[in-house]
Amino acid sequence: MTPSLPYTGPQELAHDARRLLAARLQALLERSAPSPLVARPALSIAAGVEPAQLAAEIDARRRQTPDLPIERLARQFHLSSLEATILLCLLATEVDGELLQACACLHDDPARRWLTPGLLWRLLGLDPATPAARDPFAPGSPLLQHRLVLAPAQINNYPVPLLERPLKLDDRIAAYLLGEDALDAALVGALEVVPAGAPDDLPAVPPDLLPRLGHLLAWWRREASPPILLVGRRGAGRAAAARYLAAALCRPLLVAGARQLTPDFWFALRREAGLRGALVHLQEFDLLPEPELWWPRLGQGVIASAASEPAARLAPAPLTLHFPLPDFETRHTLWRQNLNGQGGALDLADLAGQFRFTPGQIRDAAQIARQEAWLRHGPEAPPTREDLLAGARGQSNPALSRLATRVETAYDWDDLILPPAQMAQLRAIVNQQRYAAQVYDSWGFGRKLPYGRGLAALFSGPSGTGKTMSASILARALGLELYKIDLAGVVSKYIGETEKNLDRIFEEARTANIILFFDEADALFGKRSEVKDAHDRYANIEISYLLQRMEAYEGISILATNFGQNLDEAFSRRMQFVVEFPLPDAADRERIWRGLLPGEAPVEAGVDFAFLGRQFELTGGHIKNCVLAAAFAAAARHEAIGMVHLVRAVAAEYGKLGRPLQRAAFGDYYALARQYG
Repeated sequence: MTPSLPYTGPQELAHDARRLLAARLQALLERSAPSPLVARPALSIAAGVEPAQLAAEIDARRRQTPDLPIERLARQFHLSSLEATILLCLLATEVDGELLQACACLHDDPARRWLTPGLLWRLLGLDPATPAARDPFAPGSPLLQHRLVLAPAQINNYPVPLLERPLKLDDRIAAYLLGEDALDAALVGALEVVPAGAPDDLPAVPPDLLPRLGHLLAWWRREASPPILLVGRRGAGRAAAARYLAAALCRPLLVAGARQLTPDFWFALRREAGLRGALVHLQEFDLLPEPELWWPRLGQGVIASAASEPAARLAPAPLTLHFPLPDFETRHTLWRQNLNGQGGALDLADLAGQFRFTPGQIRDAAQIARQEAWLRHGPEAPPTREDLLAGARGQSNPALSRLATRVETAYDWDDLILPPAQMAQLRAIVNQQRYAAQVYDSWGFGRKLPYGRGLAALFSGPSGTGKTMSASILARALGLELYKIDLAGVVSKYIGETEKNLDRIFEEARTANIILFFDEADALFGKRSEVKDAHDRYANIEISYLLQRMEAYEGISILATNFGQNLDEAFSRRMQFVVEFPLPDAADRERIWRGLLPGEAPVEAGVDFAFLGRQFELTGGHIKNCVLAAAFAAAARHEAIGMVHLVRAVAAEYGKLGRPLQRAAFGDYYALARQYG
């Protein structure tokens, strides 16, 4: 007997499977009566084939070719010899239509062009009453559990006995057995496949984590690999760590977003991982609505990453690796490295201290800065400080725009008119944020005061006195973005909803490096009263929760209120800065009137700014409304802006505010104001 040679590939095995199934079908056809409904096919491929001899030869050649897809499939899903044989029979029907015609002939039904368990038992000489024959089609069998084989128990809502159920290979399994590497259709466009890498191509990970990753690898090489949780901000190295683990184990890596998870998607993903012998990396696991329900289902070889640990308790308790933010010195080094020496004389230490970025965020910010410089000045131009700030602002979390409003401004310190004490407070806020890294990290205060590195400020004063403007100037001075949150819209009448809304805001802002500006804070911060019912109790809980999140937030958070007298002094004391915005006096109002008229605007020489500032007690916001209204009125008449337009605009603003038009205020312009009325 000629020794059997190994198979050269899956197509050669598929050809032999066709021949063997054809021979078995032919033998049954020869023993059966001719069908009056279906023409008997001429199975020429079965000519001269002895089924028992060919089956023995196939088995011998398979044993010599352990890397065949059918062998890998059998090992991965723990298939019995009979189950592997069933797969090969079904594979044969996937590549030869004549075999399906033979099945229809044996069923005596032209519509039933498929194998069934009953027909398979006949072909393989098995007794359908024995457990050995029925086990491959039991509900918990590998063939059905992993959907390697489809065997619908109902057709058109009618139950079908096991004996008559149509059998078909899943399309992905058929392609796999034929040596094709295409993804499951359910995963196309939603999955990244990282090929198995060589050990010398291991991705770079934070050096502090290398020992722990090494211990994890040693554990996985000895025992089953439990799911692990990687916690850290975007760009902290979680993706690199997942690739490191996969490359060190010489296994592919399947990367998917956890928010895509559905039962069907997860099934297809796990099966794909099994087919490829791959690890799975689920990103944004903490954004799942109910991560605690998904965690027990993950199983072996799964790496989940999250920006923060899920609020819900995970069971079994996960093996968690935390990715801390790099310290000041490391951030400084990373800025210098990613700019490739193009930083020049720029104060990179200022950037490193101001922006507590991850390595990935620094890399992306530096790239954006270089691109900005190239676009403006050419490919050899080094980035300026403005380019670097633009790159840093580009790292803000875009998801925050769904929860807050981004505020843009062109205002600068010269545009802000406040008393010296308030101006000094605002500049102190800038300095505290700008030199936080130096004080906390370089000077060691972070070890003495490990909690509460955030900066919380309270802006109190009537509407229009400059609270929002001041917040925007702070943001511009620091190169940060400002997001405004209307607390009146955050507070909910439903118990617990306010905390959820606040939690979403701070979680999104945590990675954004921005200033949070909470307007209408008096909607939440009223005078604390006696707790008379559950709603009073939960109102105090909401207040405490906001203060806790502000203290834990490592950026700037500002509360603004129009009614400072309504705030509980206990809460005001927890703010590092309390800035009172007073109503402007006559001199300040005059400065505001003058400052709001651009140099390009045509203004009559006779405009009496001193009169406007002295007579009309308006805030800066109201004066802005008056100036704009006067400008549009003058433009409509093709005139320069004069006292006529300004006085009429003031009269209109008084009407909006419900103030009477008094002769003492308008003086010689009283008749003009009355004409407006």
